[in-house]
Amino acid sequence: MPGLLSRRALLTRRAVAKAPVGPRPPWSISTFDQSCDACGACFEACVEGILAKDGSGRPYVDFQRGGCSFCGDCAEVCVPRNNKPAALDKASVAEGGRAFPLLAELGGACISIQGVACRLCGDPCDVRAIRFRPLVGGRVLPEISAESCNGCGVCVSACPVGALTMAPLSSA
Repeated sequence: MPGLLSRRALLTRRAVAKAPVGPRPPWSISTFDQSCDACGACFEACVEGILAKDGSGRPYVDFQRGGCSFCGDCAEVCVPRNNKPAALDKASVAEGGRAFPLLAELGGACISIQGVACRLCGDPCDVRAIRFRPLVGGRVLPEISAESCNGCGVCVSACPVGALTMAPLSSA
């Protein structure tokens, strides 16, 4: 059952590190979990306030809080420590030259698909990756352009029904 401690963890009182609920911050290096020492500098630097702590105190992005503006402040305060590289490094940009190797995905809960007029996800999208194709009867169908979407996630927090998620670019 999820959320239950193992016998060993219960008897030894060892904390069980929980996996992050969302992706790591932008510009995360491939060895992020080994390099990040959970110093907390990125939490203070994030002007959008979208970073949350996982079970080990390391940051992950909670898109329910908002989207990333790619200001780079989190990467600027992340410095090498204890013979480990900086966990966030703009020089080692993720696959395809993107700070986030993510793409917005639309789920079946979208009220626009179900016939209710809604374009809330498209309004905050600065790169206009979400377009609305007109359908018969005055409805519109949201479509996400994989070429335009920069993975910022601002659409996720804008959706009133939680129909948008961020998926790894490689699986999209």
